[in-house]
Amino acid sequence: MRNNKEKQTNPSVSQIQFGLKSFLTVCGILIGVMLVVGILTFIIPAGEYNDGKFTAIESTTRLPVWRWITSPIEAIIRGEGNFNIIQVIIVLLVLGGTFMVLDRTGGLYATVSLVVDKFFNKRYLAIWIITLVMMLLSSCFGLQEELLILFPLFLSFCKAMNWSKLQAISLVLITTGVGFTVALFNPFTIGLATSTSQTPVSILDGLWFRIMLFVVFYFITCLYLIRMAKKDEKKNKDKPLINQFASLPKEVKDEFKKKTKMILILFGSALGVIILASAIPFIAELGIGMVLMAVVFVIGSFIIGAKLLGGAKTTFSCFFKGVKTLAPSVVVVMLAFSVKYIAEQGQILDTLFFYCYTFLCSQPPFVAVIILYLIILVFEFFIPSTSAKVSLLIPLLTLAPIPGLSINVIILTFLFADGYTNVLFPTCGTLVIGISLAEVGYLEWLKRTGLFQILLFVVSSAFLILAIYIGL
Repeated sequence: MRNNKEKQTNPSVSQIQFGLKSFLTVCGILIGVMLVVGILTFIIPAGEYNDGKFTAIESTTRLPVWRWITSPIEAIIRGEGNFNIIQVIIVLLVLGGTFMVLDRTGGLYATVSLVVDKFFNKRYLAIWIITLVMMLLSSCFGLQEELLILFPLFLSFCKAMNWSKLQAISLVLITTGVGFTVALFNPFTIGLATSTSQTPVSILDGLWFRIMLFVVFYFITCLYLIRMAKKDEKKNKDKPLINQFASLPKEVKDEFKKKTKMILILFGSALGVIILASAIPFIAELGIGMVLMAVVFVIGSFIIGAKLLGGAKTTFSCFFKGVKTLAPSVVVVMLAFSVKYIAEQGQILDTLFFYCYTFLCSQPPFVAVIILYLIILVFEFFIPSTSAKVSLLIPLLTLAPIPGLSINVIILTFLFADGYTNVLFPTCGTLVIGISLAEVGYLEWLKRTGLFQILLFVVSSAFLILAIYIGL
């Protein structure tokens, strides 16, 4: 009887492994970019800025070819901005462990099960709530691939509602992709971008504008997902709706409520730490917000695990297993970071910035911002890693002022280009894994979401122009 009860109150969701094919694809692309950048260091003239003026120089620090291979390790050890990248790696691994613990305790299953049970007869309202939660998780904590573990739960919900597998995976990919686009406190985008900017800027700067963006994009996303759901219902109008969670006994539902409360407290605490770390000057100056958030997740995971899994030993084993599932992402981050390191050693970053800066300065601000948007989109295709693009582009674009474009507008442009494209380009590992789980082909995915992606581009471009107009 005890085992049966544990299975009811402590179910586990199938874990998401880091896809080997996606991993090799991304690594291959990054290695290719490393080779191209390495070759460019012998082609593009070296240069540097002194007192705001660009000067071509004779470089003496270009990396020999054999050091291109060791550059990922060198970059982490002594590359500029390596502390921020180390923080990113720590948070990635901690989140992997945290979600494994939360999954093993049945907490994630409990949370979604309560949503299904409560909103079975208000299924569109459930879409509004699920979208809000998923967007907040990605917008505030930078979660996306970790949330793929919720796909089996959403799949069960969608089956009960006569919705397709495509709808189920959209509840993960679309919502988190848009959440990245309108980052509020995401440590991997807005957090890293503000900390690497050459001009002092806080994560709280322009927050009111990003909140407005969040609301607008939230409504657009919900309406789109509801439209998709109605199309599925029309196809399956002859199939009866079945609430498979309605038969849960009261004691199981009470247990689910306790687990859900624990998860909400954990994520609420982590969010509070991020806000405090940005608001308290001496902590913000240290730039350790991501580390503090990781500490909260570790402590919270072990408290929840000790209570629900029976002890620290079991929790540690589970946490460590989760860390291993995301360990390959460390290699991706290191490879991506090495691209910037090779360019730095070849002293071509300032030269590239000079070319880019000169071109953008020759354009009206409203045109320049769209061109900048498209440039970052190109980088997004070849370098899916957010942290790599932040480390490469933000210092480059904030080195000197671009007429008519404030630092806030530049960072906002980066957020837009790095957000929804996570579920557009096939070079994104999360997208590849997600549509593979849903057994949806890339062309089918593009067909069903293409119009939505175009709409996001148009709306985000309009908001960039608005941001310039109001002087954000």
